[in-house]
Amino acid sequence: MYKLVASIVVAAPREAVFAAYCDPANWTAALPGLVTLKMLNDPPFGLGTRWRQRRRMLWMSDESEAEVTVFDPPERIEYRIDHPKLAADGAVFHMAEHFAAEGGATRWSVGVSLQMPKPVPGFIEWMMRAPLGWGARRDLRAFKRFIERQQ
Repeated sequence: MYKLVASIVVAAPREAVFAAYCDPANWTAALPGLVTLKMLNDPPFGLGTRWRQRRRMLWMSDESEAEVTVFDPPERIEYRIDHPKLAADGAVFHMAEHFAAEGGATRWSVGVSLQMPKPVPGFIEWMMRAPLGWGARRDLRAFKRFIERQQ
C-alpha cells in the first residue's frame, strides 16, 4: 500500500505532464537534486524501463537503480527502487506517480511503499519516509516550474 508523500497541481494537461515525466532527458534539466542519470535500456520509456541514478538529498548523495513495474499512460507509473542499504536489510521500496486531470490542469501525486522484513515502530517508519517526502516535494516543485515554462 502506498502512502502519499507529495502532491502538486501543474498548469498543463495531464497528457503533457505525463509525457514530460516520461522523457528522461527532462529529468536532468528539471531536477536539481539529480546528480547523475544512466539509462540501462533503450527508449521508449515504459514498462521495464530501468535506470541508475545518483541523487543529492540534504547533505549527502545516494545511488540507486529503478525499474518501471506499472505503466498506465497518462494516469500512473509505479517503479521499484533498488537501494543497496535497504536491500541489505531485506526491505523493498516502491514509488508511484499518479496524474489526475483537474480542469485544464493536472494533480500530480507521489506515494511510497516501504516494506520491511519485520514491523518497525511508527517513529522509525516516519524517520525513513520524511526525507522521501521532502525530496518528492522538491522534485514536484522543480518539475512544475519546468513543465509550466514549456507551455
